[in-house]
Amino acid sequence: MRYRLTKSPRKNRGQVLTPAELARCLANRLTGASGSWLELGVGTGRIAEACIDLRSASRYLGVEIDSNLAALAPKLKGLRIEMGDVLSPGSLAQLLGNERFDRTAGNPPFGLHALGEVCRDRITSLCPGLELSVNWVPLDLYFMLESLSRLKPGGEAAFVVASSIAEDARLRAFRSNLIRTASEVECYELPERMFGWKAQVQSYMLIARFGGSACRKVTVGRLAAGSLDLESSAEVPAVAAIDRLDFAFHEFTEMNRALSESSRTSSLLELGANIVRGSRTKAQFNDLQISSFHTCDLPRAHAEVRFNGTADHGFNFAQPGDILIARVGTRCLDRHAVVAAGRRHYTEAIYRIQVPRTHRQRVAKWMTSDAGAKWRQAAATGACAKHLTVRTLQQMPIPG
Repeated sequence: MRYRLTKSPRKNRGQVLTPAELARCLANRLTGASGSWLELGVGTGRIAEACIDLRSASRYLGVEIDSNLAALAPKLKGLRIEMGDVLSPGSLAQLLGNERFDRTAGNPPFGLHALGEVCRDRITSLCPGLELSVNWVPLDLYFMLESLSRLKPGGEAAFVVASSIAEDARLRAFRSNLIRTASEVECYELPERMFGWKAQVQSYMLIARFGGSACRKVTVGRLAAGSLDLESSAEVPAVAAIDRLDFAFHEFTEMNRALSESSRTSSLLELGANIVRGSRTKAQFNDLQISSFHTCDLPRAHAEVRFNGTADHGFNFAQPGDILIARVGTRCLDRHAVVAAGRRHYTEAIYRIQVPRTHRQRVAKWMTSDAGAKWRQAAATGACAKHLTVRTLQQMPIPG
């Protein structure tokens, strides 16, 4: 059941507890120490514990609506947790008064939430120009805006946020306001299994520092699975970061630019490629007792596959000369195969690429190269399982 009733405020609001290693990584990427801290939605206090330990936070105020979570927070010197509802502007104002903080941090609830007129007025006053759909508001955005509004001049902030904060065009006003008022902004893509092997999500660590010179360039990057060390990064102009804050987008844009500058590059569409998705899911083929080729069958190294002859059951099938690539699945988008013999039906998670014989070797060489695999990974989209579209593949540049 996708939707269910629950008495847990955490589950109702989509609050995911912060892994201890992520809390420490966030604290380590902050530069300030001591001073006063604010965390709206403190949960079990993992970020608070990391900041007190690694950043010597002397006064840390956490606000939490779920008393069961707050009861699990460690008893630490300097940590004070108040019960309160962040989504009640009046109650929160009464709780915090006019107090301002040196730093704010958090892993706010994610997802869209139906909010009343008071909350909508509050969020639009904090960030004019937002494109909000009717009554639905991204909760992580709301929590961040409330937190940032209570920073002292020259303060610092760090949050774990959902992909929409970095990517959604409707939240461009938020990114614009943040980058134009901050002196430094950093945004790092987190590993897709950051919140456990059962949860495959796209999330980011967003850091902003205020005070000093204007922010002219923004650091975007990707943190490595396991260690959370910086895997790759780049500096992008502020105007480009306002459009998108995700490293993968800027990496893909730069890769495409470099490839397209070559006079010998042609797109798959220009080379006459025919890209066709499979007919049925793996489960549907199994129910029909029909042998099929799926993403798990794509070889990890050698790219050539040979099939036995199979009857034509009226579904799409791959035959010699065809190139097979994964359509969906973050972990297998870099895998591919060239059919050397036989034919077999293939699932809807696979694309079959057919090109005229004169270009077949050229396309196969690129598709099976490390650079070609990296292009597909960078071009894939999606907040959970990443996928490639036919339109995107048609524009894939093929070196001569």
